[in-house]
Amino acid sequence: MSASKHYASQVKFSELTSSITETTLSRRRFLSYLIAGASGVALAACGGGGTEDTDVGIKGIDKAAAGSSPDGTTIPSGTSITDNSGSTWTLVSNRVTKNGVAVATGSPKPLTLILWYGGVIYAQNADGTWFQSGSPWTSIGTTDPRTKAGGAASALFYGMNGHMAYNSGIYKTTTPAAQLALLKDLGATIYRCDVASGGMSQVLADALNGPFKGSGVQILPVLNPKSAGWDVTSSESAAYTLGYNLGVNCTTPLKGLVKYIECGNECDVALKIGGNGASCADWNPAYWPSFRGVIRGMIDGVKAIDPTIQVGVNVGIPMAYRALQMLWNGISPNGTPNGVGGAALVRWDITMYHWYKSSYDIQYAGGSAAVDILQVLKDSFGKPIWLTEFGWSGSQDTPDSAAAYVTKAMTQYKSVKDKYNIQCIMMYCLIDANYGLIKADGVTKNPAYAAYRNFVAANPV
Repeated sequence: MSASKHYASQVKFSELTSSITETTLSRRRFLSYLIAGASGVALAACGGGGTEDTDVGIKGIDKAAAGSSPDGTTIPSGTSITDNSGSTWTLVSNRVTKNGVAVATGSPKPLTLILWYGGVIYAQNADGTWFQSGSPWTSIGTTDPRTKAGGAASALFYGMNGHMAYNSGIYKTTTPAAQLALLKDLGATIYRCDVASGGMSQVLADALNGPFKGSGVQILPVLNPKSAGWDVTSSESAAYTLGYNLGVNCTTPLKGLVKYIECGNECDVALKIGGNGASCADWNPAYWPSFRGVIRGMIDGVKAIDPTIQVGVNVGIPMAYRALQMLWNGISPNGTPNGVGGAALVRWDITMYHWYKSSYDIQYAGGSAAVDILQVLKDSFGKPIWLTEFGWSGSQDTPDSAAAYVTKAMTQYKSVKDKYNIQCIMMYCLIDANYGLIKADGVTKNPAYAAYRNFVAANPV
């Protein structure tokens, strides 16, 4: 999320050159707001990367190597389930086992079914009661988790970005209750807010225990390692430790209050060295270990505090699906189009992506190559897709063209949500000088505000 988002929406792909990467990155700047509970740390801007599209050919789209079991796998039906961590689950004499060891689920009746769904293991007993894995396992009633999850996915489809945890500026003076009132007026049911310390997470926890409690609006925390001191030149182990500590510190105040956490915000942007991101050769071999390490660390840190929280990973470069494939498949860049394998596999529960008007159409991306990014994400990872940032082209748009884009983009995403399993779309953003539905004064509403509100009201999901 940034005030220096996506530029030159009218520039043709064929007119873009390799100088764009340098130009775009030079415009990305850090916000000077101080982090709550972590004084002296500058908060890194979110967002970016939207003008990285070029006419370079697409190389080597491939599906992920075998990893966790497909979403919705059951036993009986299958013989075993492999979860995101690589553990093997099965049923032996009506008891759940994990890696061959019986697991105490708390069920008083024999178990008849195991389900892997949405990154969580469930078990059902002979009475039809479901139990969700955890420490301890918990009974969740007789409703199939797939039905519940589907309902929850529909309920959170319309989302919004904001910066509620900032310790100064308009998001400080606009109270959480006032931000909630705007979200409810818009019809948004999930609010994405960046955090980089336990203090910032506590701001979100206070809101969730306060005005947001029972409101029907969830919060998606997004961990920002750049604001916590992550250095792309650091070793993989050092980056992992930083990411792990960030995950632990930020998740601790939020345990039991949030269901989803996004691990990182556009951490890929500093690693791109050429092309459009669709080839392994486009990524910096020297920085890659640190990138992989901090992502792995954040995921593990979150799961260490609450293994039921579903985690997502995003990229900011429009054609950076290749970076996600490399993480998933254990591939490292080495200057060649296909890279080299053998690295640790990274697993997440939700594939997250950012897409702006300046990148044109997500279903026909990359210039003449016309790549359907959504199809690539679906085929590569088999996970639900969340577009955690979408928006117009900032100051390049007029208020009316921005409003028209909101309607056009939301129409497109709603029309294909079931085809690609898009569970959530999150507008950037609530209040901002260039990208806000509301101007920087926190009061004046742009035409895009009404466009968003009217679309949600007319298109329930």
